[in-house]
Amino acid sequence: MIVRTSLAIGVICLLSACSSQPAKKTAATASAATTTGYQSHNAPTDSYITKRVATLAGFTLASTNNLCVDHFNFLKEAKSSKYSKFTQDYGDVGKGYRFLNINKNIMDKDAKEVYTMMLEMKLDTLCSKVQYTGYSVVKEKIKELSSI
Repeated sequence: MIVRTSLAIGVICLLSACSSQPAKKTAATASAATTTGYQSHNAPTDSYITKRVATLAGFTLASTNNLCVDHFNFLKEAKSSKYSKFTQDYGDVGKGYRFLNINKNIMDKDAKEVYTMMLEMKLDTLCSKVQYTGYSVVKEKIKELSSI
């Protein structure tokens, strides 16, 4: 249980630290044909695609190796309206873990176990909501592309 509490506090710290990281830039080394799979020999079209790929390639966010935090970062970058609510809820779960960590030595064993299970359930549920919201954002982006 101590490991899970420490893990949860670490996740909260990661979330706050990851939210301020700049986008990582890498050099666009692949040609448009290899990047996009486009195999035409139309020079103007190839030139246009090469320029587009060069401007789009290289701006990525590094994974935190924590899916929940990655989903939070995706919502932030996608400018989802639900991001601030989920962040507030995540902070509330973090407060619960801090309460548990401070009082775990004086709490009844059963109460501590039930409270820990409730916190884990709340965190898992929140992470699932964040993931589903990210899926909904992508679904809307796909819908926008279908009108092209």
